[in-house]
Amino acid sequence: MFICASCTKDFQELNTTHNAPSSTTIGPLINRIDSSLFLGSTEQGAIHNDYYYPITQLAATAASSAFVLSNGVDEIWNNYYSTLQDINLVQDKINAVADQESMKNIQAVLYILRAYKTFRATDQFGDIPYFKAGKAYTGSVSSFRVAYDSQQLIYDSLLADLAWAVKNINTAASPVTTQGNAYQTLGSYETFLGGDMTKWQKFANSLRLRYAMQMVEKDAATATPIIQDALNNGVGLIGDDEDICLWPASLGGYDVASRWFSFSTGGTGLVRMSSTMWNMVSNNTTDAGIFDPRAKLFVETNAAGNWAPYVIGVSQGDNINAYTYASTDPTNKNGSIYSLINWYLIRDEWYIPEPIMTAAEVHFLKAEAYARGLGASLDLTTAETEYKAGITASVNFWYKIAGNTKTASEDWTAVAPSTPTTLEMQTFLANPKVLFTGTAADALSKIYAQEWLSYFRQPWLAFNLWRRTGSTPVDASSNPTSAYTTFYRLPYAQDEAVNNTDNYNTQISKMGGNNTNYKVWWMK
Repeated sequence: MFICASCTKDFQELNTTHNAPSSTTIGPLINRIDSSLFLGSTEQGAIHNDYYYPITQLAATAASSAFVLSNGVDEIWNNYYSTLQDINLVQDKINAVADQESMKNIQAVLYILRAYKTFRATDQFGDIPYFKAGKAYTGSVSSFRVAYDSQQLIYDSLLADLAWAVKNINTAASPVTTQGNAYQTLGSYETFLGGDMTKWQKFANSLRLRYAMQMVEKDAATATPIIQDALNNGVGLIGDDEDICLWPASLGGYDVASRWFSFSTGGTGLVRMSSTMWNMVSNNTTDAGIFDPRAKLFVETNAAGNWAPYVIGVSQGDNINAYTYASTDPTNKNGSIYSLINWYLIRDEWYIPEPIMTAAEVHFLKAEAYARGLGASLDLTTAETEYKAGITASVNFWYKIAGNTKTASEDWTAVAPSTPTTLEMQTFLANPKVLFTGTAADALSKIYAQEWLSYFRQPWLAFNLWRRTGSTPVDASSNPTSAYTTFYRLPYAQDEAVNNTDNYNTQISKMGGNNTNYKVWWMK
């Protein structure tokens, strides 16, 4: 269903159309842009598992993996710039249509996809080539190697694009332009949200809330009105059961083997349950101590059948590949000392989605807005309502997945815990570690902690939250190395020094080097 964009090392080639002539139609190009949203195996192994998980202490790495940071960086960089040229090709084709009004919904979809892809890239690297990048197919030599743009200007531009999309999407069943032409659609090529323009509109509005909140510490004057508008413009935000995800089953079983590879053979099976995460879901290492119903969906016991959290920087190594690539036996943990990521959560390639933006996240963002009085009056009662709704949405999201994951080799439905009852949820929400109580600062700490936990399979968002707030959970007994405590960004791809030399040198001179301890623009 998807045609994957190829990767290349040369910067000029990154700006050139791959595997498709420039005359291709909009639909296949949008489909290819959609396909680029899937996470790569090296991105997950070298970046998420080796850095974002232990940095945020959402999970731990029990020993050095076989992955190399620079390879993960190259995969992310190449994926973005390969996709950016497809995005620019689509924009050219939109611009060539006489009745521009007929293209508004397609334009909005393109703006949203470009914003999502670019926010992810700039959040990880900081300043990047953007405004003039991805245009070498035009034949202009000046487009082969382009300058780096400031993250602040990129943010401003993307937020303006999202505001346009929210305002201009037409959600009518069969809209017609003032010239009497039907709005053009992507038809069967729109595989991401199935052509549901109301959902696209809510997605755009929710992204505005996410990224305005992300920059509010740095530029409150710009961010606060956006937060206020996103909360009150009447368009709405992603709600319960409207989670934006890549669902392999609905895409004809699109291959997501990269997830399993990153946790097993490629990553040598070294990701473990962190003590920080465990302290947030259980009072001790017995089954009776578990109070968070997501615990047994996210992680599982070690080879001895015990709950054994790994304390980052303190626990002894566990250099064991807990799963083999061909394994169909979740009980074979190969003698692992510490608890593992749930086998079903990383093994299934049909029903387990890749979350893009969940209802839980939106609830937590709203809770923060009300708890801090950002774009809304400070209202801890409403903040508590949204906080509880966020936790509940996260629990429901993962239990729905576990209850529907059933293939011949991965039947999670047969072993997953029962969906918690109303009484069990009430007990969970009343646990002292979860209960919304105390001062506004206490409440905010609880919001960040539960938002962090809800990102269990979105570690890049946990990384953003950690960098933005500095207030995500930490195990006081842990002793992470400086490689984790001051890792603020990904280094630029190594090929930039060769293929975009002058612009690269100008950029790293401004930063004092291509260093991971350099803070991106929106950090405190």
